[in-house]
Amino acid sequence: MGLFGSKLPPRPEVERPSQPHETQRPAAAPAPAGQRAPAEVKTAVIGPNIRIQGELSGDEDLVVEGRVEGKISVSKGLRIGPQAQVNAEVKAHHVVIAGRVIGNVVATEKVEILPSGILEGNIRAPKIAIAEGAQFKGSVDMGGKTPAEPVVTHAPNALDKKDSKDQHKG
Repeated sequence: MGLFGSKLPPRPEVERPSQPHETQRPAAAPAPAGQRAPAEVKTAVIGPNIRIQGELSGDEDLVVEGRVEGKISVSKGLRIGPQAQVNAEVKAHHVVIAGRVIGNVVATEKVEILPSGILEGNIRAPKIAIAEGAQFKGSVDMGGKTPAEPVVTHAPNALDKKDSKDQHKG
């Protein structure tokens, strides 16, 4: 009660038994604070009657229900709705395709093509799921950065060994 700056009014309220219940309501204040964390997860939606030409980029989830031509790059999830038509290069954390995409798709986690999805382009992602009935025309690269690093590490070692052999010969 001291937090609200009113120490004198609670004395008359003590006589009423219903008033202490009201003082418990401020204790529920952490609930709105808890709601802020889910509110931070934002999703942008491009509606079915929207057409965008150009470059889209952002740090939140994106749902495309309309038409996009150009380039899409989001750091989180991208969902292409069943009525959507995308003619773009796509980069996202994970991509779910229920509509039509023409262009290459790169995901850091996963690309999923649903039964209604159509993809004409190459996929690069560590995980890929293509549902029965989905249409896909292109190539798949499931290689990641991790396997490439040891190859680079081994190449200098191989050169060092050749150099040391050459030194013994000379």
